[in-house]
Amino acid sequence: MIQLLDTEWFSRSGSVVVVLGIISGFSGIIEERVLISRLSIRKRLEILQKKRKLRLLKATPDYVQEELDDIEEKYLVLIKESMHSIKFNAGISEGILLILGTLTWGFGDIALTFIV
Repeated sequence: MIQLLDTEWFSRSGSVVVVLGIISGFSGIIEERVLISRLSIRKRLEILQKKRKLRLLKATPDYVQEELDDIEEKYLVLIKESMHSIKFNAGISEGILLILGTLTWGFGDIALTFIV
């Protein structure tokens, strides 16, 4: 007999928490992709502005390349730092949700007997 409103609801809620943990992991991936695309657009705009400015100043090709390399390096560092932060935050929340959900799912009925 399935008892939806008895003590089994607590252990079943653990499966919902596990699903939320998995979704949390996917949201980290989506957030990473969105951030990379935004930074890519910002980088392209900055490169175009820098090229225009250097063209007006009639800078040497070596200096132009040096400036563009600086912009590229700046964005690579920014992307790397941002990705590390996103992966860390998503990993922590996903891990905690998966552990709590699995424990609740597996042992929720036992824990609830001690609580109630």
